[in-house]
Amino acid sequence: MKQNEKKLLTALGRSIILLKYPATVVFDGREKDPPEALRRNLDSLAMIYTPHHQTADDYILQAIAESSNPSQEVVISSDLELLRKARQRGAGGQTVEEFLSRLSRKKQKKKALAAKEKVIQETSTEMKRLLKIFEERLEEEI
Repeated sequence: MKQNEKKLLTALGRSIILLKYPATVVFDGREKDPPEALRRNLDSLAMIYTPHHQTADDYILQAIAESSNPSQEVVISSDLELLRKARQRGAGGQTVEEFLSRLSRKKQKKKALAAKEKVIQETSTEMKRLLKIFEERLEEEI
């Protein structure tokens, strides 16, 4: 695998783990590849290299056709024709730019939620003040 492809896939894999997206990347196979699809995994990212007689687009469209629930499948591609065909078969579709934008928004939302969940640590002065209020109310009740 080319170094740049590997970096891109590693970054995509990290994002997918963070956002809990199951994902498969489909590549066109090469002439020397065997007649069946090759499957590999890079962390949580599945990769498929198509058989040499089948394009990645054809493989994706066939997978949608064979899916028991095509509406649960989403194709991410810059190829608008592939997206149109995927949608005709009942799958969702997004351009790469739309997907990256959505991924970025989800990451930001997740960071914002994590920041909200941080425990606020009271200062010792504030703790003394609250303790005094608590003790005064406790004495009033007794």
